[in-house]
Parts: sequence; structure tokens; C-alpha cells
Amino acid sequence: MCGIAGIHLREGHVSLARLRRMSEILQHRGPDDEGIVLLDPARRGHLTLAGIDTPQDVLASNLPFSPGKSAGNPVDAIYRVGLVHRRLSILDLSPTGHGPMSDRDAKLWITFNSEIYNFVELKQELKQLGHGFIGTSDTEVILAAYRQWGKACLQRFNGMFAFALWDADRRELFCARDRLGVKPFYYQWRANEFAFASEPKALVLTQEAPIRARLEAVRDLVALDWVDHRQGTFFEGVEQLPPGHSISIGPEGVRLERWWGLDPSRRATGNPVEWEHEFERLFTDSVRLRLLRADVEVGSCLSGGLDSSAVVTTAAMQLEKPVHTFTCAYDEGPAFDERSYVKLVAEKSGAISQTIVPTGDDFWEVFDHIAASQDEPTAGPGLYSQWKVMELAKSAKLKVLLDGQGGDETLAGYWRYLPMRLRDLLAAGDFGGFTKLWPHVADRLGVQTTLGLVLEPWLPAAIIDPLRRRFGQGKDRVLGPALRKLPPMPRPIATNAFPTALSRQLAFDTTERLLPSLLRYEDRNSMAFGIETRLPFLDYRLVEHVFALPDEQKLDGTTSKSILRRALANRVPRPILDRRDKMGFETPTDLWLRGRHAGEVRRRLTLQGPLHEWIELSSLTDELDEYLAGRRPIGYQVWRWLALDAWARRYLTGDARAMPRAPRVPSSPIHRRLRTRWVRPAA
Repeated sequence: MCGIAGIHLREGHVSLARLRRMSEILQHRGPDDEGIVLLDPARRGHLTLAGIDTPQDVLASNLPFSPGKSAGNPVDAIYRVGLVHRRLSILDLSPTGHGPMSDRDAKLWITFNSEIYNFVELKQELKQLGHGFIGTSDTEVILAAYRQWGKACLQRFNGMFAFALWDADRRELFCARDRLGVKPFYYQWRANEFAFASEPKALVLTQEAPIRARLEAVRDLVALDWVDHRQGTFFEGVEQLPPGHSISIGPEGVRLERWWGLDPSRRATGNPVEWEHEFERLFTDSVRLRLLRADVEVGSCLSGGLDSSAVVTTAAMQLEKPVHTFTCAYDEGPAFDERSYVKLVAEKSGAISQTIVPTGDDFWEVFDHIAASQDEPTAGPGLYSQWKVMELAKSAKLKVLLDGQGGDETLAGYWRYLPMRLRDLLAAGDFGGFTKLWPHVADRLGVQTTLGLVLEPWLPAAIIDPLRRRFGQGKDRVLGPALRKLPPMPRPIATNAFPTALSRQLAFDTTERLLPSLLRYEDRNSMAFGIETRLPFLDYRLVEHVFALPDEQKLDGTTSKSILRRALANRVPRPILDRRDKMGFETPTDLWLRGRHAGEVRRRLTLQGPLHEWIELSSLTDELDEYLAGRRPIGYQVWRWLALDAWARRYLTGDARAMPRAPRVPSSPIHRRLRTRWVRPAA
């Protein structure tokens, strides 16, 4: 797991100063090592540079990509491409894992973030095809795979990844992101410059242009709860490479291509028993790959819910020593405490369980750290609990954690999928199934709301829009003039080619709207502590299998994750298998914000700032009064207002760009020489 960044110019010299600043900003993603390579496309020249965090053994090594290596005449070179790599050492802890990495003849250079879990199998295949290797990293396998299969190598990778690869023969920068977007890749165009990075801050805090908000993203957050926009971000001019896509920049121009996607036409063959066995096989193998493909110890998050319990119990089956698990719980009541379930999992698996019980005294300190780490506004308070879990794991010196992210979106784990199921039953004429399921959903969501959600495709917008607004608590009522005058908001409807309303919604949430934001939260919160999280439920083989199954294998009546409950019944404790509530790492923020922190909530939201350019202060104040008095359950909205305010103050007022840098001292004379050699003025 690492941080990556880079610049590609059509003409002129790349700014080494900007590359070094990008590396500094991404230090938390890769505190163990850093490197930069400058590339001259016309002369095929290169120059590798070290940094403050480059270890001595890397400086002393004699690898083709070691710091200080050069090809051609650096004085005459025109370096139009620069790649940055920050390393969190997990695989191949030796200097042979240093990046940016090249092949033996320096025709290919790569800066790589994340893990290819099947690299061992690929390496054996590539050896048989005549490829040689000098180390044991998966990065080197990517280079060999690209040399052997070209861009089609992506189809062979099972992992989470984002990388940029320079092909000297093609004079092309090839960038790719994993199938489901577990790992981030952001980019921007400025005149003749293409720049990319693992996090938006490495781009916006190093650009010369003023930082501006993309107002459509701000509006969608306030009115629709959206925090992910597939390609767009909250920063004007900064985009993210969509999951399952690649982008190529070369003499033939720029090509954005989709290389993977869910297949709506795929149908599982066989019978339910066979599907169940295949699910168990794929899930077990997914955990195995993520557990054993590391040169450091791997632990796991554990909430006490079905997904994380499945991960931990499956991991325990494959380890000779106990797995370390990390949990967040609260003393504010049973709605925020899953310790009884965590205990059951620990007893079943033999795990060594560690639990942190926050009091909320550090809420604002953590909130501000989250705002700084996330780069963009966030949608809910679960991030506080997740932050505390990562903090606990860091204190235990863990670098890798398994997590259950992705199970809810692929296996219909939320209550809001039930109206979709009702809609499908009605469309299919299954009135018996509809009548049986209806009272459970209507009792939970209300008759009027349930009826509107079920009948939405057949009712005019004049009827649906008021119901949707009521269901959404009328969040748009606080929008100010600048946001109201924007083009009409798109309706959040899944329009993909899957055959049923439920499957369309699951695919939409998995690939476009819900899961991408959760993956962003997990990536930033974990990497803030130098921790890599691995997600067994998002192994693409398992995801493709699940989406090929009939809907009732995921949502059977009111039973979510039906196939998971059956397939793993012999390893997950029965009380957890029987759970129908959905908690996760719940956070008692309503109790805190309405109580001891109410004054600070009001101060932050009413203090003059960029937030009031987008939200009407009088409307916000009225809503806030109702919330603090306990009359309106809009705690998530209040979090979003606070998160938007913190983001805007950090980036739009100049505070972030002026952040003081921690002083660092080079560790040796050779280190200083390598850092200053061939440095050109900023382009």
C-alpha cells in the first residue's frame, strides 16, 4: 500500500519542486520509503532521486531503479514525465521493493499503489514464459505482466490497485484503477499538463490556480446526501478515474477506456446448493489471499455484525496463531454496543480481541483530523468510530487489517432494498409474495413512503417528487440562491441494464453511488495511520458470482444476505447469523452533539464562512434549533453541514495551502547530494 503521484507534460520540464511537495503531502500513505524518477521521452533518459524518507539500504543498493541512477546526459535532458512513490512496506521489505520501479532495461517505469493478491501464481506463469525477477514484490510482477500481455494484463489481476506505468517504446503513460475502485486515483488537466495523485490534496495544494469548489457536488451533498460523483469531485478541475477504467496519455492523445464492469446478462448455472458451495469456496479463498499474501502480520476489524464476523472466523481457520481483532464500542447504550457479539466471535475463532471505548471528549479533535484526511466532505458519523479503530490498530503496530466492507451493497444488507423487492414482486405478478412482505416494510418505513417507493416507476413525477422529498426529510430547504440556480438535480435512479429493480439498485450502489464513498472513507481513515485495509467481500470473483445469482439468494423475504448466512452457517456463531438489525460501527453523535457539544455545533455552523454562501443561514438556524431541541432527527444532516464547513474553511480560505511543514533533517551527506543533484527550476 502506497501513495503515488506524477506529472506528464506535452512540452517543457516537469516541476521537481511540485513533485517533491506531492511526495511530502502523501507521506502518511508511505512513511517507509520514497522515490522520484524523472523521464525524458525523446532521449529515453531518466534520473532517479531519493527523498528524506528513503532508507539507507535503498541508497546503498545497486538496482536498476536505485536513487542516483541515470541514463543519458541529465544536463541536456528534458524531463517531461515525473513519477513519485511513497511506500508502506508490506510485501518484499527489502530494497527490491523500492519505487518508482523499472524493468531491467528501464523501458518500463511504474509507481504503484496497493496489492495484487494472485501475484504468486502470475509470477510462476511469467517465469515459464521466460521472465526473470530480482525481488519478491507484486509490483515487479505487474511490469512483467505488462511486458507480456500489454494492457490486457489488467484482466489477469486479482487485487486492489491504482498505478501509472510509463512505456518508453510507446512514449505513453498508462494509468489504471481496480475493478471496484478500492484504491483511489485522482487527476487534473492544466494546459499541457496531466497530473495525478492518490489524494486530491496532493493536486490542489500544489497547483498555482486558486482552489474552487464544484458547486454541483456541494448541492448534491446538501440536498441528496451524495458524496461520490463517479468522475467528479468537490474540487473544480479535479476528477477521479472511475473504477474498472484506464487512461492513456501519449502521442495519439488521451484515451479513457473501461476495462471491466458488472455483466447484467450473466446468469448462474446449477442449483442453490451448488451456488452456496461456490460462495463458500470463493469467500474462503478471498480471505486466504488477503490474509497470507503479506510479509507483515494481518489483523481484522470486527464490529460484531455478520460481515466482519464472517471475515474473522474464516481467517481464524487459516492461521496457526490467533488473529488480532479491533473493535469500537460505547457505554451510551445497547444501540451503540456490540461487545456481546464480538465476544462470541472471539470465543468461536480464538481471536485476540481489543476494544476501544471512546467517551467523545476528543470528538472535535478527531473530527478535524478526519476532515483533513478525507480531503472532501463526508456523509455520516461512522467515520469517527472507524478512525478510533484504526487508531487502536496503529497502537498495536498492525499495518494490515481485513474488513467486511462491501457485503451490504452486494448482498442487499440495507432495509432500503426491501421496497425494490416489493416492486419486483408486483411487476412479476407475485401477489402472494407481495402481500407477505408488505406489512414488514410498511411498518418500518410507513405506508405512504413505502407505497411511493414501490410504485415510483408507474407514477408521475408530480406525485413522486413530494414523497421523495418527504422521505429525504426535505434536505434541500436550506439551499441558498447560488445552489438553487444550478441546473435541476438528477433523480437518483438506477438505470443500468440489470433485469430487476433490486439488481439495478445493488449494481448502482456497488459501482456508482454508495460503495465508492465508503471505500473513500476507509482508504483515507486507514492510510492516515499508515494501515492497509483488505476487503474479502470485494474479490471480483465473488462479486461476479453474487450478481449472477437470483435476487432471492441475496434478499429472501426480509432476510438479507441469504446465501452468506447459509454458506457460512458452520463457522459464524448462531446469534450473529440470526441477527436482523444493522449497526456497524455506530457512533452516539446525536447524544454528544445535542448535549455537551451543542454550543460548539452552533458556533461552527453560524460562524461566518464559505458555508453561508451555499446555505441560507436563517433556514439552517431553524433546522438546527429543531435538532438540538430533539424535535427533528437530522443528525446525519448536521454532520454533513459540519463536514462541508470544515472542508470549505480548510481549502477555500487558504488555510490548507499555508499549513506549516514539519522540519526534517537529511540523514547523510549522500542523501543530501541525491536530493539536490540535477534539480531544475520549477516549470
